Amino acid sequence: MMKLLLKSLRKIGAIFLVLTLLAYQPLNAYAKEAETLADLREELKSLQAEKKRNEQSKNETQSEINSKKNAVASAHKEIEQAKSDITVAEQEINDCKAEIDKLTAETEALLVFMQQMNGENAYVQYVTGSSSMTELVMRLAAVDQITSYNQQTLTELEELINQNEQLKVELEQKQVDLNQKIENYEAKISSLGKNLADLAEVSEDIDDQIKNQKALIKSYEDMGCGENQLLSQCVEVANNAGWRKPLKRGVVTSLWGYRKSPITGAQQFHNGIDLAGNGEGTSIYAAASGTVAAITWKSSCGGNKVYIHSYVNGKSYTHYYFHLLNINVKVGDNVTTETVIGTVGGGKKTKSYDKCSTGAHLHFGIATGFYLGAGKGSYSSYSKLVANNIQPPGFGKKGSWFYSR
Repeated sequence: MMKLLLKSLRKIGAIFLVLTLLAYQPLNAYAKEAETLADLREELKSLQAEKKRNEQSKNETQSEINSKKNAVASAHKEIEQAKSDITVAEQEINDCKAEIDKLTAETEALLVFMQQMNGENAYVQYVTGSSSMTELVMRLAAVDQITSYNQQTLTELEELINQNEQLKVELEQKQVDLNQKIENYEAKISSLGKNLADLAEVSEDIDDQIKNQKALIKSYEDMGCGENQLLSQCVEVANNAGWRKPLKRGVVTSLWGYRKSPITGAQQFHNGIDLAGNGEGTSIYAAASGTVAAITWKSSCGGNKVYIHSYVNGKSYTHYYFHLLNINVKVGDNVTTETVIGTVGGGKKTKSYDKCSTGAHLHFGIATGFYLGAGKGSYSSYSKLVANNIQPPGFGKKGSWFYSR
């Protein structure tokens, strides 16, 4: 029962990913499917416009991130100032208490003195020893002023202590509030730093998409395809009865679907299957006959990549191969299942630029439709590629080995 529940949740998660990706598709993803060179050029313009929008959005986001970082720095400064103010307030409280102790002692001594003078006529002598009525009044007033002054000063010092105690409470609360602001700012900074591509562990940035689209257009031009000629007529792509494995042997180290990323530790959608068990330099074959549609070199996440268009049982697909050490084909090449399109990378020899790999392996994926291509189900958005992603068929569970294609 639990296994069935988990399986259902995985399916729901996959459906949610597709719906989310589709919801965030750029406008050109829903445009008329490209069928000619002219259509592909329009898609290229859409990609370039999208890049411009992305750059603007990126600049705005970076500006907001910088603003939040400045707010964090300012909050830290305010916290340090609050700590300093608390120290000053505590010192003033201590000084006031010391002054109160001193004045209290002086007042008590004065009262004792007055009592003694009253008892031994010394006070009378002090008062009546005046040479004139004016001096008498002054002496009486002096004694009264001293005691009154001490009492008033004591009251003022006690009020100052209360004020500083309240200031301490307010400053301590200010620190709490500022720390909460810092936490909120840092969460916002983290949120701003993320984007749709984070849903897929291995992605293609807009610059590579534009570069690949240009290369594909040039390959059609080199084939002699007319500007308004149907590319499906200009280019013959062999039909396949099924899929073959891209390696002669290997072990499944990570399945298609949601998993905990070995790079970030976060739950992310793995848009392919990882095949290891081979050293760097091992031959990789095309899983189906078709045409090389795009090649990406030294991507920071995925390294060297190859995309191939194929028809399998009459349906169009894009199959892709990431983390390659070498690439033996070029855009526009027709390949068969016996074509060595490249070699396994992802290990020590590619780690200088490929940051999304923890060891030598092949990331193999399949999506319906032609990514960057023309014809039914074609699209130029990488997000659409992820949304159209399917589980590569013919592989066992995680940890299972295969020894033939």
